[in-house]
Amino acid sequence: MKGRFIWLGLTAFILCPSLSGAENVTVQVHLFQGRPLGFKYNEVLTTSFRPELGILKEMAGRTENEFTAAVLKALTEIYELNEVEDLFLFKKGWNRKVPLLDEAVLGKLVAYRLKISLKTLPTGEISLRVVILKTKEGSVQIDKSREKELSDAYLATRNDRLMERIVDQEVVLNVGDPKIVVAPYEGRTYFAAVLVTAGDPITRDPEPEKTGQADLVPAPNAVLQALPFYPEELRRRRIGGEIGLRVTIDEKGIVRGVDITKPLHPYLNYSAVQAFLKWSFEPVLRKGKPVRAAFLYSYDFDPFSHTQENVWREDAPVATTPSTEKLRIVLDRAADYCRKLARAVMDFVCEERIKETHYSLLKNLRWGMLIVRNEPYGQDAWLMVGKKIQIMDPKLTRRNDYLCDYQIVRKEGKIDERRLILKENGRPIADQKKPLEEARFSGLSSLFAPLRVLSSDRQHLFQFRIVDEEKIEGNKTYVVEAIPRSGNEDGIWSAKIWIDEKTFQIRKAEIEGVPIDGYEDILNDCAILNIKPDFVIAHEYRTEKSGILFPSRSKIHAAYPGVDYQGPVTKNEIDLRYEKYRFFTVDTDSRVIK
Repeated sequence: MKGRFIWLGLTAFILCPSLSGAENVTVQVHLFQGRPLGFKYNEVLTTSFRPELGILKEMAGRTENEFTAAVLKALTEIYELNEVEDLFLFKKGWNRKVPLLDEAVLGKLVAYRLKISLKTLPTGEISLRVVILKTKEGSVQIDKSREKELSDAYLATRNDRLMERIVDQEVVLNVGDPKIVVAPYEGRTYFAAVLVTAGDPITRDPEPEKTGQADLVPAPNAVLQALPFYPEELRRRRIGGEIGLRVTIDEKGIVRGVDITKPLHPYLNYSAVQAFLKWSFEPVLRKGKPVRAAFLYSYDFDPFSHTQENVWREDAPVATTPSTEKLRIVLDRAADYCRKLARAVMDFVCEERIKETHYSLLKNLRWGMLIVRNEPYGQDAWLMVGKKIQIMDPKLTRRNDYLCDYQIVRKEGKIDERRLILKENGRPIADQKKPLEEARFSGLSSLFAPLRVLSSDRQHLFQFRIVDEEKIEGNKTYVVEAIPRSGNEDGIWSAKIWIDEKTFQIRKAEIEGVPIDGYEDILNDCAILNIKPDFVIAHEYRTEKSGILFPSRSKIHAAYPGVDYQGPVTKNEIDLRYEKYRFFTVDTDSRVIK
């Protein structure tokens, strides 16, 4: 079977794991800057004493972007930094017979000078003294487009009066085992990631073969079709219309790419791309031979038309067995619990802590694919081959940290949900009534998430089975899997629910599928790149009041397909924790319980 590959607009670097007696090594110093940490002296972080740095040894042999991303993630975890500035990366091959490297490096606003001395110890370890100086603020202007000022910047690094010593540290390390020097200087903290690897510094990946631009032709007849999913929520909101597409097919008429030419709602753009990637058309002929071609196509999301054709249908009757009878009892009792949750009158407030990390794609990203046709089933097999390649730009990573006063008031079927920010990125908010109104949080609805699958009016939309039994905090639970009969049910592709064996309360829920609102950036990326993301929202329920379990934690993980066995590339990570509940009213029957 032929594979398919993904290529990106960047150069990958391969670093060897050991010296193997070679005289040449590669020295890499990557400098970052963060907020002051209150240190007076330098500190050296090692992979053996800081578990958060363990990933760096693995990343030492990967691309520079991957190693950078790993360093940034480790620093934010260790010091809870919300922002780290990437200042420069220095990387150079070095014959170990030469005792000293003395190099100038240009940053964004200042110039730097590196002095690195190296010696090999009898133990086989390498001792490096790393000295980093920078030009004083305002002493030189950096403009790489103007040669004179560029030359002036280099000259400035040789003038001691214009320089400040920000890092001066001796580091003993092994090949392929990086260390991080933490250096406080005048109200700032600098982080220098130091790595030594064997051999020459750069081995370039070959450029992928470029695919020619397909000619634009009249649309051929469709041979195989799949209707785009139209979420009922968007239909109810009368969001729809005609979407324009540019479809590219190969010589066999199989769709190789879909571009949006006339966009609608981000979810509808994404849905159209996902569907049309499964289409095939009659081949386009030129001089009697099939050729690669492109054409314009449109699809109408009509909110006033009849319900879409690919809705669920009843399966043939299944003979009753002990397992099916057990499943039916579990689902009926879970529906009873959901009914109590749906009808409950409640008023409570709790403390909500939100930590969010958002990664952004590299600019000028080129993403190409070879798709394999799985002939026995008539489906495309998504086979990824080659090395894992960094597609996120670590310099564009955003991190947010919120402490909120989170309140829900539910009465007569209406829900009033409020998030008031108490702290943002560790700083108290003066206006204690400032709301947090981001759609990715407001649409989460952790408490009521199980209703989307297990409520009595929703169960007929899914196929269920008990896949396992597990204990959660000593309580035995049934692990129930739910698969939408239509393949997609208002953004749900699949779900797992942990149902208590005795009380039939929901103790945990994992829902796979992109939410309709709040994640437009992910939907837009996937529509452009013609990919389907991994997107899982997990809820845990621990706090109990009046027979209802309230959320203790929710986690959101979104990732894009990886290019090998190492798995997907993370796009978003959000962790929400709910603590310090104060209940004013929880009424699950005719009585009011306080």
